Amino acid sequence: MTSKKFEKPEGKEHLDKDFLEELKHKIWSTKGTRFTADNRLKKIDKLSNLCINILSVYLIIFGLLSVYNIYNPNQASENLFAFSLTATSILLLLFSVFENSQNYPVKAKNFHDCALDLADLYNELQTFKTYKKDVGNLEKMQFCEDLQSRYQNILRRYENHKPIDSKMFKSNHMDYYKNLNNWFWFRTNIEYIFKTKFIYIGAIIVPGLILAKIILR
Repeated sequence: MTSKKFEKPEGKEHLDKDFLEELKHKIWSTKGTRFTADNRLKKIDKLSNLCINILSVYLIIFGLLSVYNIYNPNQASENLFAFSLTATSILLLLFSVFENSQNYPVKAKNFHDCALDLADLYNELQTFKTYKKDVGNLEKMQFCEDLQSRYQNILRRYENHKPIDSKMFKSNHMDYYKNLNNWFWFRTNIEYIFKTKFIYIGAIIVPGLILAKIILR
């Protein structure tokens, strides 16, 4: 009976190589994923500020509609209009407090700093592989143990990224992760848009449509 060699799926060939190559891949992928998380949080922060500013403008316009009696009193009573304006103000306040409490810029900076720390490890590993090809197994083992320990210490100092960051990193490197197909890329990008833009775009468009409907009546 012939033995069949176990083959790793495409995109995981690094697991068939030595530990130094596997460690290189872990540092490279984690570094890239942390940069992706940094980029995602920066986008959310910009959209969050834009959303709050536009909603504040909407609120001012709603107030002016009441002052200048632009709305149709047959469609909504004055008391109902005033109640809606007050309720919207409270909701906007709660939304602003919640968004500010998320500290998106601080979290983004932490992910960016983490990625830079990992980049230093990655460059050190690349230098070792390039210029120390004839080292013995003992020296290579000591280097791997030291690098692995420093890698774990960096991860312990920072918050972990979200699963969508890892998926997005892989979808941006489909040439490496050859086991992934176009459906994975499409599904990941839709999920990314939903988790980073959908709520804010909806919060901007829906009140605008309501405001336009009131004015045009």
